Amino acid sequence: MSAALLMAGCGQFFPKETTPPPNTSSNFLYVANNATNDFAGLGITSTGLTNIANSPYALGVQPSALAITPSNSFLYVSSLSGAIYAFSIASSGVATVANNGSAVVSQISPTGLRVDSTGKWLIAVDLTPAVYVFAINSDGTLTQQGSTLPLDPGSPNHVYITPSNSLVYVSLGVGGVDILTFNSGSGVITKTNQILKPKSSLNADQGLASDPKSQYLFVSETGVNAVRVLTITATTGALNEVSGSPFPTGLGPNGVIVDATGSYVYVTNRTDGTVSAFALATTGALTQISGSPFLTGTNPVDIAEDKTHAYIAVACSGGTPDLQVFTISTTTPGALTSFASASTGTDPTNAFAVVTTQ
Repeated sequence: MSAALLMAGCGQFFPKETTPPPNTSSNFLYVANNATNDFAGLGITSTGLTNIANSPYALGVQPSALAITPSNSFLYVSSLSGAIYAFSIASSGVATVANNGSAVVSQISPTGLRVDSTGKWLIAVDLTPAVYVFAINSDGTLTQQGSTLPLDPGSPNHVYITPSNSLVYVSLGVGGVDILTFNSGSGVITKTNQILKPKSSLNADQGLASDPKSQYLFVSETGVNAVRVLTITATTGALNEVSGSPFPTGLGPNGVIVDATGSYVYVTNRTDGTVSAFALATTGALTQISGSPFLTGTNPVDIAEDKTHAYIAVACSGGTPDLQVFTISTTTPGALTSFASASTGTDPTNAFAVVTTQ
């Protein structure tokens, strides 16, 4: 990889921001808007959603993925135009561009970003297809670790690091899911030459998630319109489907998450405009929660849980609304209750990715 990839490569698209007094909510989410070339920042309070000052934040290029550090110090925004930008996050939630407005990485076009739980490494995948590991420096800039690692044929759309930080999975659409090992001490990533193939050649693997103990991998798969549940071999990352898998969802399953307690699994159904909710058994089996699937806006694509573990946020690329936030019911455990919604900019925004502070 040439040194140019790691240097500031794009022009100054961003105005300087003045940080306002701190927002006491401290619970924030950020939504990438593909149609308006920006991203929005919102605070979550017990009474609803509030816009963070200066939001939405103009990029000048179409965003393609988001990732946030566990310390909530930096937000990374990539673009298919060939760059990754870094933003520092103030205690108020205000995002301020780092590196004087220039890209912290150029000459790659990531479709997926993820920061490991140590906060030391950013992993990116692009359409080459390939995976990159970057060390996160104290000022938010990035330094590539090792060489570019080619992936198996396919169209990478999600990258996921297990909570154990030892395994990385990359969904490749009709190509399946690539399995890699990762050393969070050294940043070394290694291809295992294992791949999970879709249930049918016409299906496509999309969202990825695991439970907090890294025992199971959850893969949303179109065509079969279901979520697959697979046991994870801790040493190699090898996957074995559990009994009863795949478990039916709505049409066009995309984003998938497991809640922080490891009790519930949520899947966005892009075609249906719904979220499927499941209770997770210790065996990995999934049971539909009463009332599931739950209605969202049009074309829900991404999903995230907030830092208090009380809210689920869904980005809807078709709008109506752009962002839908639910509370997790305790009356019907795991069920979703509509809490608040918001526009993430000047509609249509094509809101397609959401991350929350941790």
